[in-house]
Amino acid sequence: MEFSIILFITFLISGSYSYSVLDNVTVSSDILNELFYQEIENNLDLLRISSARDDTTNSYDSEKCIHSLSEIKRQFPSTKVLPFIDSWGKLPSGILHGNLYTVGNFDQCVQTSVTLTESSGLVEGQYCFLRVPLKNQKPQNDEMPIFLDAPILEGRASLSSAKINIGICIPNSCSPEVVTPIFETAVRKAFNGALSGVSVLKCTNGKIPPLKTINIVGIVIFSIFGLLMILSSLYEFFMKYFKREPVPVLLAFSVLTNGRKMFAINTKRSPNTIDCLTGIRVFSMVWVVYCHTYLISRAIPEINGLDKSEWFRSLISMPVVNGTVSVDSFFFISGLLVAWIGFRELDKTNGKLNIIMMYVHRYIRLTPVVASGLLFIFSLNEIIGTGPFRQSTINSEKCKGDWWGILLYMQNYFFKSKCYGRTWYLAIDFQLYILSPLILIPMWKWGKKFAPVLVALALMSIGCVMTVYITSGFTDLRGFSNTDEWSKTYTPMHTRCSPWLVGFGLGYYMHINRNRTFRISKLVQMLGWIACFGIFLAVLFGPYDTIRHHAGQGTVFETAMYEAWKRVSWSIALAWLTFACHFGFGGIIDSILSHPFWQPLGRLTYSLYLYHMFVFRINFGTMRTSMFFSTYNEFLYFWSGLGVSLMVAIVISLAFESPVLVLEKFIFGNGNSKKKQQHIEPTTSPKVIVEIPTKDQ
Repeated sequence: MEFSIILFITFLISGSYSYSVLDNVTVSSDILNELFYQEIENNLDLLRISSARDDTTNSYDSEKCIHSLSEIKRQFPSTKVLPFIDSWGKLPSGILHGNLYTVGNFDQCVQTSVTLTESSGLVEGQYCFLRVPLKNQKPQNDEMPIFLDAPILEGRASLSSAKINIGICIPNSCSPEVVTPIFETAVRKAFNGALSGVSVLKCTNGKIPPLKTINIVGIVIFSIFGLLMILSSLYEFFMKYFKREPVPVLLAFSVLTNGRKMFAINTKRSPNTIDCLTGIRVFSMVWVVYCHTYLISRAIPEINGLDKSEWFRSLISMPVVNGTVSVDSFFFISGLLVAWIGFRELDKTNGKLNIIMMYVHRYIRLTPVVASGLLFIFSLNEIIGTGPFRQSTINSEKCKGDWWGILLYMQNYFFKSKCYGRTWYLAIDFQLYILSPLILIPMWKWGKKFAPVLVALALMSIGCVMTVYITSGFTDLRGFSNTDEWSKTYTPMHTRCSPWLVGFGLGYYMHINRNRTFRISKLVQMLGWIACFGIFLAVLFGPYDTIRHHAGQGTVFETAMYEAWKRVSWSIALAWLTFACHFGFGGIIDSILSHPFWQPLGRLTYSLYLYHMFVFRINFGTMRTSMFFSTYNEFLYFWSGLGVSLMVAIVISLAFESPVLVLEKFIFGNGNSKKKQQHIEPTTSPKVIVEIPTKDQ
């Protein structure tokens, strides 16, 4: 038992020891121990007086909490109460190396259930984080910890401005509001008032919350779709078994039919398709998932956190730090295919488009998977998995007022919360699709005479970005956008449309030269590829010196120029790559990007894009210990998360995406595919079918 007492005292002095290391402050463990329990007794006396004057539920719960804490103190170190203390986090080793978390034993805490006294009833453990600043700081809002915050990113020099986070186990009758003043007062007395800002963060009992109506609704709806898949598959199986012709619409949810389409590989190349786009889309999607691995792992502490801050200044981190341009690849593809398919349809219909049906088809194709993701957030996300960090990965509260904006694809302008964050991209892409006839039809009528308008629009977009950065004084080149940067430059359509316009311009050029055989000298080809990869490298590694030696803080002008031009430059390089591959100058690059192997993966990118973050949040949120950061470990997290995400994407695509193609054709096409010209090619990071209805529809 002496060892248990030592562990308990070690916890109580953990904050003190950290201070002594950094600030030459020494505090006796006995003093802090006595101060802590003295505060319990003082609070108990005050609550008795308060309860006599005003018998409220709050004072009753507070008194019950402090009584339970006092009883744990009295009975310690008996085996009955030992789990409460043994599960607490102890002094974290390697504080100077960035280990600011001591998680303790989450499961031991939440599984603790004892009867302290006959009158107290059953007392269960709940897990919380005690946050103690290394220096005097203002209290922050009551939020779950995010480890990779600004002080850590700034490196070892700013370590003293960070906080130690200790996992604690307290009775379930205690609320953060009750125990925070106890810890706050004890620490303040121990340091003669030199420290403040101690807080107890949101607590969890580690149990799945009771099912609410929305949870039941979600389970029922997902179950209905699962049942439809089973029944439709059985229907197809028995129709084939008895050699009867099935009704096509009843195969809409068949896993057999949709699965064959999903994994089909077409080895024949067609002049009407741009094959290299499939490879570009898949590689870009994998890049997005890789970057998000690092993003979501920020919610989980590492025992060598400062190594992570150093890694983010290293050369190999630049594809992650500047990885946001991966999304611009999808904007480029979207604009390219809208032009490539749109002009071809305009040629066939002599300039007639059914614009209303364009919008209807687009909305129907996009929305089912988005709606299923929102339903998952509201109904299933909070009841899947538990852990010390799980609460910080659940964002259903952020979505309560924003869900309708997401379904209308307008959240990038009217909502600042990051509910279902990936959908900001869909909002921009949908808005550009809505506006596309305004340049598609004039471009078809006037041809190159209208091209200056595209250039002017792109320059206006670039000018908007430069203006915002200069007037707002943004100087961060690291890619970790704050809220203002996110809402002013990252998610608005008018600041992100330049890659789409470059893609649109290339689509027009490729359309009017679709039957032309280009003859380009080897020298020009070589110069084109040098410029292409030179731009790629400049965009990804250009800010390296500033990030390495100046913590990513450049001058306002430097930041404005880089952020304004990097996206359009990236898309211009992609334009050469796409042109060269399509017209026979791609060599081995075209062989890789156009390989039929990527076709099944390309069909999964939409569901993968919208669901992979759910998988990563659950994976990281259910971890029980701090991680060890290394490039290899992050690589392992990435591949495991990508594998599970792909399996989830297959199920979601079969349940919500593939059936829409059949049902939409049945409703709008009357089963006659000749009435509509459609090109099943993704135009966004998600797989989206660009469809230009004819005038008959």
